[in-house]
Amino acid sequence: MTDFKAIKGFNVKSLTADPLPGGGVANGAWASGGNLNGTNNQKRAGAGAQTSAIVMGGVGTGDDSNVDTELYNGTAWTEVNNLNSGRGLAVGAGTVNTAALLTSGRTASQAVYNETEIWNGTSWTEVNNLNTARYYSSGDGTSTAAILAGGEPGSGATADTETWNGTSWTEVNNLNTARAELTSMGTSAAAIAATGTTATAATVNAETWNGTSWTEVNNVNTARTLLAGSGTSTSAIIFGGNPALAITEAWDGTSWTEVADLAVGRNNTTGSGTATLGLAAGGGTNPTAVATEEFTAGGIGDTIKNEGQIYYNSTAGTMNITAVVYGTGAWAAGGNMNTSRSILRAAGTQSATLAFGGNIPPETGSVNTETYNGSTWTEVNDMNTSRNGSFQAGTQALALASTGTTPGGRTANSEEWDGTNWAEGNNVNTARYETTGCGIQTAALGFAGISTGNVALTENYDGTSWTEVGDLNTARRSLAGTGTSTLALACGGNEAPGTSAKSEEYNGTSWAEGNDLNTARIGGTSFGIQTDAVVAFGGTVNVEFYNGTSYTEGANIATSGTQGGSAGNSLAGLVFGRQPFPSACQATEEWTVPESVTNLVMSD
Repeated sequence: MTDFKAIKGFNVKSLTADPLPGGGVANGAWASGGNLNGTNNQKRAGAGAQTSAIVMGGVGTGDDSNVDTELYNGTAWTEVNNLNSGRGLAVGAGTVNTAALLTSGRTASQAVYNETEIWNGTSWTEVNNLNTARYYSSGDGTSTAAILAGGEPGSGATADTETWNGTSWTEVNNLNTARAELTSMGTSAAAIAATGTTATAATVNAETWNGTSWTEVNNVNTARTLLAGSGTSTSAIIFGGNPALAITEAWDGTSWTEVADLAVGRNNTTGSGTATLGLAAGGGTNPTAVATEEFTAGGIGDTIKNEGQIYYNSTAGTMNITAVVYGTGAWAAGGNMNTSRSILRAAGTQSATLAFGGNIPPETGSVNTETYNGSTWTEVNDMNTSRNGSFQAGTQALALASTGTTPGGRTANSEEWDGTNWAEGNNVNTARYETTGCGIQTAALGFAGISTGNVALTENYDGTSWTEVGDLNTARRSLAGTGTSTLALACGGNEAPGTSAKSEEYNGTSWAEGNDLNTARIGGTSFGIQTDAVVAFGGTVNVEFYNGTSYTEGANIATSGTQGGSAGNSLAGLVFGRQPFPSACQATEEWTVPESVTNLVMSD
């Protein structure tokens, strides 16, 4: 007898046609909405949904602050009761236009505000102030539970964060990167903050808030300021920016992807809504914009929702599944570095790379630091100590450099990069050079190198101090390495006297020998993770791909060399800077594997 209680299953949707691979935010588009009524439509705060939005305050071309409030019904804007205090550069919060909050800002006389007002659907009421007056902040949430972060108190960018409980503001943990002119989306319990300007420049940095603290996450593709956004901490879009940009990027909780541009590029625009139904109102163009644009995710209806979606195609009579399919990867030329050098180090991703140090003959070492945005290298603030052959860890926003060769010889010196400047950190235990490393700024691993001779030494960094851990099985220098502080890969190098093909894996405690490279190499570089890595350079154009078990030869780079830099992962990475000097030192090559979600037949 069948026990029906023991039968488990799930619903399989029956479709007459395969779902569209281009659905969702990635295939969304902007369309025109109703024009604002006011004349001062820059630097206004906003809140609500695409069909129930509110904008308030603002600053016009004459820097005159206003008290105007307008409501949107999905078609047209209507003027309603004014704010009590006119201001621009303020922050709004709310999910509908019948209940909203406005706080912070600046007046035409440059007075910085900490005043907060609440909208009840009819009028504004002044309530308890922020703890820190500021403008060019960002925030989101509701009229009873909001968050505000960053901004400018009047003397540089701040990292201060405050949350609102419906009655009062409370200071909580700061952003990791102080900034103003940023955007953020979410709630007082879960938010994401992105881009903005630090003390010196626009940043690609993004951070998520979990109700207690901020954590660095993957960077946006385009650094910018004076932008807007809509959505949540796991599903959002950001758009616009200075100077009058139309670029839109989507956040899926892990990474940022460029999607459809605004029809009209603008900065200081007002954002509201969600990632699938967003709104951009007003902003700075030339002249000041009154236009509203509405973002709608593409392929509404039967669309591919995620990898592994199962459905029955009733027309074809087949059971199907959606799957991610990878194309054939290829190398392509990227932008040249500004300063020719080799034996440099790097951290980050293909579209957000930090390169530092290196050798510029006849000097021993370099202090040069450059950032890469996916197309162009930009010089930023120098290191404190000139060096080459150091090791590296981190991201473009938070990086670590340690050891290396200086004009005075090998060093134990360490430096940390905060997205703007390098600062001295605690030294490693053993000075050496031609080392390599991996991990993040607060959890890094540095290994191998040459001290009085080749060493197998490995040291772990916890964000404060260095601790010696299990040695490599084979002492060597000028090797390639990648991964994390607990799952690392080391391959190739100089074993003194010969070139090595050996490969080792670190499990957080000790190193174990694995299968060798196909091509022995000195001065190679690697990017990716322990079980999915790319190895290049080392005196050859040959590139090898590691799957956690063995190395396979793949597409070659265009120009061979040694001692170059690299960043990224096995689907999107880059290599740059190399010996011999100076012929190949500035060249950048980008590795990209095309990826798509498609429909596969499981059975007929």
